Amino acid sequence: MAEVPVAVTYDGPTGGAHSLGRMTRRTAYEGVLSFLDTCTEPMSPTRYSFRVHDVPGLDHDGDVERELARRFGRGRIVVLDEDEVADALDFLDDVHPEPTNQWGMAPVWFGASARFRLLDPQTGSPLPGQTDDLSYRVGYKNELRLTMDNRARLGVELCIPEAGDELLGRVLPWLQQHLPCRLSSKRWRAWTVTKSRTLRGRVLDVTGLV
Repeated sequence: MAEVPVAVTYDGPTGGAHSLGRMTRRTAYEGVLSFLDTCTEPMSPTRYSFRVHDVPGLDHDGDVERELARRFGRGRIVVLDEDEVADALDFLDDVHPEPTNQWGMAPVWFGASARFRLLDPQTGSPLPGQTDDLSYRVGYKNELRLTMDNRARLGVELCIPEAGDELLGRVLPWLQQHLPCRLSSKRWRAWTVTKSRTLRGRVLDVTGLV
């Protein structure tokens, strides 16, 4: 890579998130916490919630929704404190498996969303240049979105400033080592400044790094 990009970004599967396969929900949650503790500095507290969805084509008796209301009692969007997450995981265990429609969609989803700055594995300090202005210019930020119902899925968005070959060579394998999902080598873009001072993104080959 001859020119050091203004930023290198990653966005996971189009229109969705990485499936965590056969990983249990508790293992998925613990994996996300471990990644955040090891590789990031939080920009704000992690947000936890339940959401009740109207599922197309699902005919069921509503037991899951009623049990959610009985335990947490706050409507169709239940915002949770961190100390309620253990109870939330117990709830998911107790109602498993939730009923689903023909596409596998369940009525009650647990979500955890975190925004953060990435750390440098060499120094343990945040990588310089991780600003809201940069995120706005490239349209990407550093964020994880864990969603769990009968299965677990993880949305990943990353923005690494001034990411030359040397920096990517030490940061990307480290991030992959600690993330509970496999990053795609085809979803990375390098952003450089054009003659008109706008930013242009191009697909970046990171084969061998993730």
